[in-house]
Amino acid sequence: MSSDITVRLQGVEELKRVLARVPDKLRRKGLLKALRVSARLVRDDARLAAPVRQKPKLNRRPGTVKRAISIRTSKFARRAGDVGVFVSVRPLRGARQKRLGAAGANNPNDPYYWRFLEFGTRKLTARPFLRPASRKLPQVAEAFIVSATAEINRLNTGSE
Repeated sequence: MSSDITVRLQGVEELKRVLARVPDKLRRKGLLKALRVSARLVRDDARLAAPVRQKPKLNRRPGTVKRAISIRTSKFARRAGDVGVFVSVRPLRGARQKRLGAAGANNPNDPYYWRFLEFGTRKLTARPFLRPASRKLPQVAEAFIVSATAEINRLNTGSE
């Protein structure tokens, strides 16, 4: 199943000109902030669409997946010298795991089962919430350009 998304962006040339005048460190900081601001549109839409269990069940709390949908910075983009963010379900790892208990099916705070909800299984019909949220990408791109231009202009005037 393939779906095409076409996005037409206006204002990219102006953004490029503004970016060329800003030091690298400030540019990354401003772009990251703009990416996070625009990614909130997708995150909020995914949270609205996320299925929530009506009654608590043994080892499952209502809203675990919904609360775990977050915006995270891309390590791969950072290592390449770029900036990037993605919207996904935050796994139970690290400090959260120490605070909330061992990860896995026996922990009501672990949203490991989000994949089953998103993509379905043989026995469970898919109830996607992240993929439909990606339909907001045209609005996200426009919000990013507006936010990035404003942030870069703010950083540019502050650095001189």
